[in-house]
Amino acid sequence: MKTTGMTIKEIRVSKNIKQEEIYKDLISRNVLWQIENDKIRTNYEVLKEILNRLNISFDEFLYIQNNFESTPLQQLENRYNSIYTSIEIDVLINLQKDIDAYLEYHSSHPLLIDLKKCLNAIIAIEKEDNFAKATAIVSPIWDRISKQNDWYWEDIQIMSHIFYMFEQETALNICKELFNKLNNYRNFKNADRLEISTLLNISTMLLDKRKLNESEQYINKCIVLAEENKYFIQWAYALGTKGILKTMTNNKKEGQKLLNQSINILETINQHNLSKAIQIDYNKYCKKHI
Repeated sequence: MKTTGMTIKEIRVSKNIKQEEIYKDLISRNVLWQIENDKIRTNYEVLKEILNRLNISFDEFLYIQNNFESTPLQQLENRYNSIYTSIEIDVLINLQKDIDAYLEYHSSHPLLIDLKKCLNAIIAIEKEDNFAKATAIVSPIWDRISKQNDWYWEDIQIMSHIFYMFEQETALNICKELFNKLNNYRNFKNADRLEISTLLNISTMLLDKRKLNESEQYINKCIVLAEENKYFIQWAYALGTKGILKTMTNNKKEGQKLLNQSINILETINQHNLSKAIQIDYNKYCKKHI
């Protein structure tokens, strides 16, 4: 990674911004020179204003500082958040190993420790069909977050990944709190996507417990929100889930139509594993209804 000062100077020179435009009414020319040459460290308030005058967000600054690449931590987070289905067990295990490797040198990173627990729980469900084991793995996360006065973005993300591992009443209470906390992040990055994923997960959880009417209410909200925000992968998968629900409530014709629509869209946009996953779910839940 480049140094903070080196990155500030690189951006400023590249944009043809004079030093005076950066330091005026903020710091002295000498202090800016020392910052850009890494002679001193600046505090957060000064750095925030410098980035504002450079018209660069903090996230973009870190990206530039890391030579226009995500940091190793960001890459691990992005890989976890890009998991749409748990049927790719090899993908989960490989990510689990890479998180373990990172934690060898950064053992006190709380987010990755939580993500590792989430992966262990998902793998326990997929490989062993052991929900009791999964719940035991993630319960400490819920015990900690439930005692907080408020939830923050990482807390919301984590709970959206694991709520379905708890018994139904607890899971629904967690979801109620999730949506309440999401209101604070309504204009935050990817909040709408997280809400869509959570709606889909709630619907699937209720479907698995044969609460079909409640499940359809959530999947309908998911479909509307995904279509409005043009998240076509989630939209297509939600259509397939609704097709399963329609088939299970003896509306086989509409159910098959929705399933076919879902699979065709997913195949067209090269989401073959998701197409396979929705077909597997259809066979699992609808075998008695076909």
